Amino acid sequence: MEIIEKVATGSLYVLEPDGSCRKVHEDVGVSNGIAWSLDEKEMYYIDSMRKHVLAFDFDAEKGEISRPRLLIDFAGEQGFPDGMTIDTEGMLWIAHWDGWQVSRWNPRTGMKLESIAVPAAKVTSCIFGGDELDTLYITSARKGLEEDKAGDQPHAGGIFAVKPGVKGTKTHAFGTSYIQQKE
Repeated sequence: MEIIEKVATGSLYVLEPDGSCRKVHEDVGVSNGIAWSLDEKEMYYIDSMRKHVLAFDFDAEKGEISRPRLLIDFAGEQGFPDGMTIDTEGMLWIAHWDGWQVSRWNPRTGMKLESIAVPAAKVTSCIFGGDELDTLYITSARKGLEEDKAGDQPHAGGIFAVKPGVKGTKTHAFGTSYIQQKE
């Protein structure tokens, strides 16, 4: 395991359109994947150090989260939860750092539905793309692999693509008006 952090000293912040920040959640170990339910009433968030996927109630109008709760405990899973996305059926796709896979989860039940093997141990994230949003792009890292020890995963650090049979959702662009105003 290569997660060096042992004590949760981080926080989760909201970046406002005007460029200001505000803290919304403390006691974070290693901040990672984030996604929203299809109705945008829940926010899903990964703390890799704790091997947890949390769910929060989400108020899109105010940009506020509340009522944090454990959605998925990765303690029994291979690797650590890392990046995350959501599909049009409302299921979460989670990358497994040191786990050689991405997995699909039902956020209503917390149950793992399926997994897709990846030819690299350190799977970092996943996102749907392509004209139909039907291709799952999976990123990986090569960190910690020396050239002479990369024999079992020569594609580590690469990007992989698979058509899992479901489509992804469009992402929202962050407003950049405050950046343009400052230039």
